[in-house]
Amino acid sequence: MCTTQAVQDSPDCSTLLNTCDLSYQSSQRFSTAIVSLAPFSGTWDRQKAAHLLRRTVLGPRIDEINRAQRDGLSRTLDLLLSQAPIPSPPVKYRTDDDEYLQMGETWVDKSCLGKNQYRSHSLKGWYYNNMVQADRPSNIQERMSFFWLNYFSISAPNSDPRAMYKDIRLYQEFAVGNFRTLLQKITVDPRMLRCLNGDVNSKENPNENYARELMELFTLGKGPQVGPGDYTTYTEDDVAALARALTGWKIKPYRFAKDNTPVESYFDSSDHDTGDKKLSPRLGSQVIKNAGAEEYKVIIDILLKQDAAALHFCRELYRYFVFHDINPTIEAQVIEPLARTLRDNNYEIKPVLKQLLSSEHFYEAAHTGAIIKNPHDFLCSIVRPFREFWHDKPMQDLRMRYELGGKYADYMYDLGMEFLDPPTISGWKAYYDSPQFYRHWISPALMQRRVQISTAIIDGDFHINGTRLSIDYYSFLKDFTNPTDINSLIDEIVLVFLPRPISTQQIAALRETIMGGLEDKEWTMSCRDFLANPGNDNYAKPIQSRMARFFVDLFALGEFQLQ
Repeated sequence: MCTTQAVQDSPDCSTLLNTCDLSYQSSQRFSTAIVSLAPFSGTWDRQKAAHLLRRTVLGPRIDEINRAQRDGLSRTLDLLLSQAPIPSPPVKYRTDDDEYLQMGETWVDKSCLGKNQYRSHSLKGWYYNNMVQADRPSNIQERMSFFWLNYFSISAPNSDPRAMYKDIRLYQEFAVGNFRTLLQKITVDPRMLRCLNGDVNSKENPNENYARELMELFTLGKGPQVGPGDYTTYTEDDVAALARALTGWKIKPYRFAKDNTPVESYFDSSDHDTGDKKLSPRLGSQVIKNAGAEEYKVIIDILLKQDAAALHFCRELYRYFVFHDINPTIEAQVIEPLARTLRDNNYEIKPVLKQLLSSEHFYEAAHTGAIIKNPHDFLCSIVRPFREFWHDKPMQDLRMRYELGGKYADYMYDLGMEFLDPPTISGWKAYYDSPQFYRHWISPALMQRRVQISTAIIDGDFHINGTRLSIDYYSFLKDFTNPTDINSLIDEIVLVFLPRPISTQQIAALRETIMGGLEDKEWTMSCRDFLANPGNDNYAKPIQSRMARFFVDLFALGEFQLQ
């Protein structure tokens, strides 16, 4: 058992880090793992269903796991990959700012008249509440929204919140949409133009920043350098040519504007290089003719015709959903077939995800618990299975709801994930920096902070503006198969919160935490009375106290940091 005190007594957290750090197993992993995209043909049980949902839904509940097992793999994937409704936009939630808007009115399409400092806080609260809100349908939308946030990694300090919202909404809309179309929209997106100097890319002084990252990070990937300025997939001459082709795009003066200037970019034909742009043999020695405002689409079409583009994108999907280590066998038997599927479907992403998530390879035991949770996953896997805190009467207050989301954002900052602000254009190191990869999310200090946050949420110290919020253990317990049987309950809780079974010693320690030496029948009677008398504190307090102690210990386990 690993308790908060155990973490404090072991400052280097070596035991926890060793549990979390599975990268050392990678060499053994491929000697036994099934490396095949053949459709999964094993037994579709709750463990397999839970594994799928942990990788696609942020913090699956027991009822969602049970439904996925009943529905079967194909039906579950259809639901997960369906187009989800776009959440309603963020709103004004405080009365002390922005006298030009009414409470509950959205600001995403309004000018910045008056005081409006709350808008960035409103966006944070809205974003995190969307992630953890349990009554939304089980869907991959929010998981993919973060994938895109990291994939394009727009870093634009002091951004107008309206522009930031526009990008999030784009990621939600294209969660499993068409990569070509999304890439086109991002290329002329106001924040991306500003982030990589596209708005100052002119025919008189071409700026190569976006052209370089478009190839290196967003499409082709940078291959090994084989000559001066030659990176196998593209050359420095291609960077210069694409920069010229991208000239002429500007940003309207929308940033914190007091008028109705929209958050938009526009094309200035007078600042566009109309000459021919000759590409290197790496890109087929093609010549890009002047296409004016449509020339950026010509560029994207050329890049996506290269085999390297589909391969690069599928590697990023694989690292996000399966594991970071891609050896020659994985490349040949998983990445290349996925890339063919992507090209054959005109860069539609849904067929690729369905092929990967329904494969024998995805459900191989070596992949279960092989990823260290990022801070988003860590938070959501704590609160969402409990249906979060929206059952509390204080959550009926608009400001309380938004400030709850803001508190989550503060927690993420503590854990190394600044809201909507990746550290570099390459994204978070966990998804590209070898050999550490996911281990970047864990350090002795970060592990200790994780335990402190989970303890605060569970153990009675979670409050908003002085109002204490508590877990609804009544609703939580009644969803389980047999909550009055302590052994059955612990087994199902482990299924929900941990990616794989734990040792009998760990189970025994957790059982002792909740039972405190009592016989099984004592739990049976107490839990039965609790469920039969909702709202009665005489029955509720003993159960709540025991459950809180249990979950403090459970969330401090190294295994809880994995998915």
